[in-house]
Amino acid sequence: MMSKSLCFSLLIAVVCVQLANSLTCYTCINANDCKSARKTTCTNDAANETSYYLGVYHQNVRNLSSYRFDCMALKYTFPNNNSITHQLHGCIHPDVNACNLVLKPEFSSWRKAKCTVCSGDKCNKNPAGKMSSSHYTIVATVLALTLAKIYA
Repeated sequence: MMSKSLCFSLLIAVVCVQLANSLTCYTCINANDCKSARKTTCTNDAANETSYYLGVYHQNVRNLSSYRFDCMALKYTFPNNNSITHQLHGCIHPDVNACNLVLKPEFSSWRKAKCTVCSGDKCNKNPAGKMSSSHYTIVATVLALTLAKIYA
């Protein structure tokens, strides 16, 4: 009976675990676009595209090449009314240091409302009220182990 429950637990774990070998991030280039951000698998081209958009408003943004990526979410607002003036989400090379970049002088009045860099799949969108696939895996595994204990 224990071997059946072990096989059942492994089956649930395999089914629930995401079978991906690359980081996926939400990508958008302005506030309207970010309302329906698209999912992008991170590559050098995707990360350098985000660096290009960072370079429009920031100084000293470098194009890099690596096999490591992070997801980034960046939002600036106007200081007088807090309306969104610029928003950018995408894949980024960790060494770009996106949250520490200095704005170009013509945009220096903007206020940074949000800047996050994270390394989990689709972690650069507002996670409030959403469950990631890892949560489902944990719940399924706990459920399977509980059932195995009850019926073993």
